[in-house]
This record gives sequence, structure tokens and C-alpha cells, in this order.
Amino acid sequence: MFKLDSIRKAQTNEKHLPPAVKILQPQPAVKKASSGTGHPTIHTKKENQQEKILNRFLSYVKIESQSVDVPDFEAFPMTEGQKKMSTFLADEIKSFGGKNVEVTVSKDFYVYVKIPSNLSATQSKTIPNLFFTAHLDVTPEAPGKGIHPIVHSNYQGGELTLSPGIVLSPSSPTGARLNELKGKTIVTSDGTTLLGADDKAGCTILVTLIEELINNPRIKHPALYFMFSQNEDIGRAAYRYDPTIFGTSPDIVIDVDGGEPGVFSAENFTAAGQTFYFKGNKAHPGDGFKNQYADALTAAAYFMGSIPPSVHPSASSGKQGYLHCYACEHPVDASGKTIDEDYITKYRIRYFDQQEGDSLRAYLYNAYQKTCKAFPFVKIAPSEEVKQYDNIAYTMYKHTPEIIQKAALKEDILMTPKSERGGTTSSMLVTTGALPGGPCIYSGQQAAHSCLEWCCIEDLALMVQVLKNIINETLQYEKP
Repeated sequence: MFKLDSIRKAQTNEKHLPPAVKILQPQPAVKKASSGTGHPTIHTKKENQQEKILNRFLSYVKIESQSVDVPDFEAFPMTEGQKKMSTFLADEIKSFGGKNVEVTVSKDFYVYVKIPSNLSATQSKTIPNLFFTAHLDVTPEAPGKGIHPIVHSNYQGGELTLSPGIVLSPSSPTGARLNELKGKTIVTSDGTTLLGADDKAGCTILVTLIEELINNPRIKHPALYFMFSQNEDIGRAAYRYDPTIFGTSPDIVIDVDGGEPGVFSAENFTAAGQTFYFKGNKAHPGDGFKNQYADALTAAAYFMGSIPPSVHPSASSGKQGYLHCYACEHPVDASGKTIDEDYITKYRIRYFDQQEGDSLRAYLYNAYQKTCKAFPFVKIAPSEEVKQYDNIAYTMYKHTPEIIQKAALKEDILMTPKSERGGTTSSMLVTTGALPGGPCIYSGQQAAHSCLEWCCIEDLALMVQVLKNIINETLQYEKP
């Protein structure tokens, strides 16, 4: 069970918040404790940290950094908001100072941070180093323009009204965790856009961790590497990772992008994508055979119908894989004009077991062969399969799960490994061969990819401490 009872509620200081942030206080207002001298009680160190985390998180979500998906799997689009988010975060980290701390913004607007080991030369050679990652972009799958965060201080239970007619309810799946968070600080959007907690909550945790390590050099640690990626939410975080910036292959990788407290991913789907192009022509159907009518729409529909329902996502659970046609659409030419007579189908291929992956590919190949025979006038061109991410379990440092579990137990958290039916930044990076697999742990985000997205500030503060514990636990282990 994930516990937060030991964390005191954050005390919100409105004057430090970014503009356009709405602060909601419970009614009647809760009085602040007094020291007996007529002055307010001085905030504890933990409360000050939570206030800093809140302000940092709000400054991030106010930057519109949605990624933009495009049909070309090899493309790497970059919006001005993504560039702004990268620069803002890098400048903030640079402002912390720190001896020999290196902050680099790549040409693709990834942010890399290296904190050298402060251990002895002998320890630095034998103790595993760590690599932490989060992503700067937010999903294009929900509205992300004009985000107006709302801070619900000292949450007292019940529904949270985001806008007229829009509520976040603890009785709904998206708000169920609210039942455990009475007295905490909850941040939502106004319900008309996403919030961006995926993964600006993870970014907030890691930047706070970096700041605390720099400000507290007495905290012993091996070499630490941090990478803030782009285009994770369109499946391309690994595309522009540059291993030459760090000049080494890290030993332990931790991805801070999870949405489920109390668990971490120990394995995940291998994911690939493939498209099929159906080239048609315009002809009168009355003379279809004579004019070699290429009916691309019907051919595409026949192709999709040739994939058995038993491998559809709706029939898949646990560690079963699936094939998913998630789009059937007209392509566009170089000028951006729609090609009405042609169609493209886009497929997701997902599996844990390599043998099952081969079986899923066989279904696609058989459907292709069958459709070519049934519609000889339609030219069908399959793309090369593009691997989007790989199973982290194959290359993960073997002691990583126990390190995480020991670190969490120090905060009275029981964390359990799970099989992730999806991908993470770490799983994408594995495909490059430059990094070992690494688990994805909780970042505080809830109801990601939706307008009801939210997070709890105390969760973020707690995960900062868990990561510090992970660093400390690593000191007891040897390099692989």
C-alpha cells in the first residue's frame, strides 16, 4: 500500500505563483497555527520544499509544450513550446551552480545534466552509476492550449469542481486516488485542457532532486546522469538521444514517468509500428474491370477485416500482445494536399514474447498477401517495420528492482514490480543500444492524456525522497 500519512500538507504562498493560476481554499478557511507570540509558526523544511515543488510544477505546466504527431515515423517535429520548455528548464538547473555540474541542451532540445561522483576514486570505479530520465513534451491526444492550473489547497474530500459542469470525483476511476489524499494539495486544470503532469511532474521531481544534491554536497553519490527528452508522447524519445554527451553507458536507468503509485515496471511490451499504403485510382464503377478500377477504400477495409478479432486490443490482457489498426486515412502529397483516391492504414504491434511477435507479424503478412490477390488493381506497399520501444527486462541491471523496493520501504512504501502494457522513455532508449533497460516509477501524474489530469504535490515531494534513497541504496552494490 502506498502511504503518504507522514507528509504534512503544503502551505500555499500565492504571491510566488505564476500568473493565471487559480487558488482554491476550503471553506471555512483553516487557520494557521500560531507560535503563541502573535506570529505565524515557521514552516518546516518539508513544507518549504513542497511549496517550492508546487511553484516549480506550475511554472512548467504553464509552458505549452505539446508534441505533434506526423505520419512519417522517422520525422522528429519540434514545436516552439517544446523549445521553450527545454531552455527554461536548462536555465533553471544552471542557476543552481554546483561544482563541475554539466548542463547541455542538444540541437534537438534534449537537456542533459551530469553530476560527477563525490565518492573516492576506488568507490567510483566499483559502484554503479545512475541515469534518471523524464520527458519535456506533453501528449497531443488532448487539448493543450491555454492551460489554466487550479491549486486545491487542503483538499477536504468530495468532488472538485474544475469548471461549470466539469468535476473530478473520487468515486470515478480517474479520481479514485483522491480518497487517500484528504488534507493534501491537489493540482488540476480547469477541465478544458490537459494539465501536463505527464511528464512535467517527473521533470519537477528530477529538477528538485538535482537542486538538493547540488545544495547538499554531503549526500554521497556515484556519477549521476539526467536526461530530459522530447517527443516521448509520440513514441520518439529515443530518436535523438546522443550518448556522446555523457560519453559512457550508465549502469542503472530509472524512468520517472509512472502514473500508478506503489508499483514500478519490471518489463513492458516490445512495440513496433507499420503502415500499409493502398494506391487507388478514379474510375467509373460501371466499367470497373475494363478500366482496372483500383478501389483503395474497399481494399483497405478488406485488409483490416482479414486480421482476426482474437488479436485485437479488446481481446488482450495480462501478457498477451495485440495488433491494432489505429488509423485509416488519406495520405497527403508534398504540398499538403489530400490524395483522395489513396488510403494508409497504420498498425501497432505489441508483445512481451518474441514468438508471439512473430505470430502477429504473420497475421499482417497473410492479410497483405490475401488482399493483393483479392484486389489486383490496387497497389499495396507495406512500410518497413519501425521498432518504437523494447522490453526493458532483457538488459536491466539485475539488482534494480530490489534497490527500488528497499529505497521505498524507508518511506513506508511497499513497491511491487509489474508487467507494463505500454512503453516508457526507458523502453524507447533501449532500442538505441546505448542504454540498458530501466524501470518506470511513479511521478505523481494521474489521469494522463485527459482533461481530468491531476497530481498531488505531496506525492511529488515523497518521490524526491525515494529517489534520494535509491541513490543511497546503490552505494551497497557493485557495477555489473
